[in-house]
Amino acid sequence: MRPSRVLATILVTASITAVSTSLTPSLAQPAQTQLWAARAATHVFPDSLPGDTGGASTLALDSARNEFEAGQVVIRRDRAFTIKRVSFSPLTAGFRQIPPSELSYNFVKFTALNHNSVFGGNQYVYAPSRPAPDDFPDGLSNDRSTTVEANQAQPIWIRVHVPKYVAGGIYRGTVRIETDRGTETVPLSVNVRPVTIPDAKDSGFTDVEWTLFFGTVSWQEPSSGVETMLANYGFSPFTPKWWKLMEDYADLRRDYRNNNLTLPMNTLLLAGGTTVDADGKAHFDFSKIDQVVKFFTDRGTVSRLEGFWVNAGPGYWTTWDVETLARNASGKTVKKNVPWTSPEADSWIKQYVAAVRDHVQAKGWSSKWWMHVGDEPQGDQGREGWNGIYAKIKAVWPEVKIGDATFHDPVASEVAQTEDILIPNLLNYETNPKTFDAERAKGKDLWLYNCNIPTLGFLNRFIDQPEYYQRLIGWLAAARNANGHLHWAFNNWNISMDEQDVKGDYWIVNVDKKHPNLLERTIRLESQRDGIEDWEVVNLLKKTHPQLAMDLAKALVSTPGTFTGDVTFLDRIRTLVLDAAAGKPMAAENLAATIKSGTAVDLGSQQQVDGVYLNWGTTHPAAYTIETSYDGVNWVTAGKRTAADGGEDFVGLNAKARYVRLNAPVDGLLEFKVAGAPLPRTNLVAGLTYQKSWEPPSGFPDSTGRESTDGVISDNWGDGRPYVIQGKAGETKSFDVSFDLGAAKTVHEVDVQGYVEYAGYRPDTVRVLTSDDGSNWTDRGPVVTRPNDASGNRYLVRFAPVRAQHVKVAFTRTFTPSADGVFLDDIEMY
Repeated sequence: MRPSRVLATILVTASITAVSTSLTPSLAQPAQTQLWAARAATHVFPDSLPGDTGGASTLALDSARNEFEAGQVVIRRDRAFTIKRVSFSPLTAGFRQIPPSELSYNFVKFTALNHNSVFGGNQYVYAPSRPAPDDFPDGLSNDRSTTVEANQAQPIWIRVHVPKYVAGGIYRGTVRIETDRGTETVPLSVNVRPVTIPDAKDSGFTDVEWTLFFGTVSWQEPSSGVETMLANYGFSPFTPKWWKLMEDYADLRRDYRNNNLTLPMNTLLLAGGTTVDADGKAHFDFSKIDQVVKFFTDRGTVSRLEGFWVNAGPGYWTTWDVETLARNASGKTVKKNVPWTSPEADSWIKQYVAAVRDHVQAKGWSSKWWMHVGDEPQGDQGREGWNGIYAKIKAVWPEVKIGDATFHDPVASEVAQTEDILIPNLLNYETNPKTFDAERAKGKDLWLYNCNIPTLGFLNRFIDQPEYYQRLIGWLAAARNANGHLHWAFNNWNISMDEQDVKGDYWIVNVDKKHPNLLERTIRLESQRDGIEDWEVVNLLKKTHPQLAMDLAKALVSTPGTFTGDVTFLDRIRTLVLDAAAGKPMAAENLAATIKSGTAVDLGSQQQVDGVYLNWGTTHPAAYTIETSYDGVNWVTAGKRTAADGGEDFVGLNAKARYVRLNAPVDGLLEFKVAGAPLPRTNLVAGLTYQKSWEPPSGFPDSTGRESTDGVISDNWGDGRPYVIQGKAGETKSFDVSFDLGAAKTVHEVDVQGYVEYAGYRPDTVRVLTSDDGSNWTDRGPVVTRPNDASGNRYLVRFAPVRAQHVKVAFTRTFTPSADGVFLDDIEMY
């Protein structure tokens, strides 16, 4: 049994408690409650409200088989209360069911950050989920009950494991939340696709997390002088209490697809009793290594074994010492760093590599084993040291797989041509992928590497980054044909959060001293697992529709450094991938005949257009564009294919439109299908022109006069879609965009798309005013001061319904030295 999984009682009824929006306490009245469901990909803060997080009345999930999928149920009351327990009914689809034992819950905890993540003092995370200092969601408590303060949102992480044996279908049940002030229920549904992802131990994706559970990793001694486990849990490796904790770590590894086992070789050799004579002859004892490998292999968590032994020393990036074992003056065998060119290094490498080779082969581990030379080689010394040590290792063991995390070019690209496993830092790879892609095409593994870089606008796992960033790393790997991921620190707990420049870089699981047999999971770990599981589904689709699978992944991570900032688009593309992997057609209607007639496709109403599927025969254009329109007259380029190669294409759009057309020759077009769905509400300003209180500069103009109403969202400044207002550092400007609706219409919401790539280029405030004549304006309030949607990018301004012909969206911004403008893009009105 997994310790974090609760065995729930069976419920007979399923209903949703009515949500009250009034939170004014009164002792004479029952507690007022807000209860809603939110995505796992959305940060829910203590002050969050349903509208801030895409609140829904039902927690609806989509999943493959053998997958975990999660969401959040959030409860907020006008007075303090205690959640006594959470339980589940069976999830049923006809006579089939997912039992309650496959469902579990954790209370989300909040971590105080003293500042937002920054590397090197000036490389900030461009789009944090909110400014710090503040409390950010991260930990997943192992407590089964919790007390919640008045007027504070408490997210409850709800997790479903879909067994391999269940049939496809929509399974429905109930989440029951028992409190000291009454019981609440929320409907839960899981749409299970009849497609099964492999167990982590059998996966083609390798997840590498460098851990300190077994002692220090090579040269890295604890800064506190106290070994990590002893300092944080109060016991050392290989004690009875430690083995109990390792049971939970094994469960975690299996459940979270952490299938690489990092073995700090010299640390474990010393723990096993390895000794070195005065003349340098080593007597190797692999007993602790064997014990660890057997323990985790028996529990089904190992696909790769990482013999962690690298160059050493505090200046190891430049000095390139080798970590050896040697006898000290008192006769004790200890770690000793020696120059890689020294006779001592030669002797150690020959003995050590030969002994490991023979042991690995004897144990039958050869297909799983890989090892290192040294981390992030740079400069002439790094190049010489890495190549020199590599040659010495390969001279003893030519077949061993070697891979190292790299960053610094040109050495990183040079090393890639030699090593067996490519592990470029994500920043390095996204800006200079050519060599790595060429080596990957030769059959080498390609694993993406994150650490305290990259920051800026790149994907990483920092606590203050949007939660979906970690999930998108799996999609990035799928889109770039990578098959693994490495992070340098799984549990480096000796560095406090306040000391960390980039928040969460040092660990992705928390210490739990209250429950010493357990590790505390985090929502970042959950999101990372989600990304790996998504990779698995894309990989299954690649086996039958390789080009379509790659295109669907690229819809979310289109070009280097560019990815979607819309969690709803992530959900919709993921749904398409799950359906396609299960054999479902991309869309029901083939519109190729309409396109071939030279006519644009009329979708019949305003639609959310997620993309266009094209299937080409023997001929196809070399390049083409997809255009969309609200009125069939004014068109905008929503997507393009610059190097089409025929076969199946999917062009991801994330656009809103009524009309779609292909701007290319149509010879050879067999299928043209539009993926999407009708908008639930009509956008009142779709395709309209508008008036701006300023003239944008020529570098970022509103060239069509409809950039804010064309239905196509900008991904980044370089796509030419946003327009800008500029100012000087310290200057405050007020500016506005006004619309004439042509006649009086009922208006109650305006949505403004914030600049996705960099939060500094968003407005400080957004408010809405209305008018009957375009001259006399009434402020409708409220003033929105930060994005308040599920993705953390859109400003949703809601107010009491009012009839008006003229609507003005007013902004303010105080400009800073690092952000001298505000980019404006899509504006919608309902």
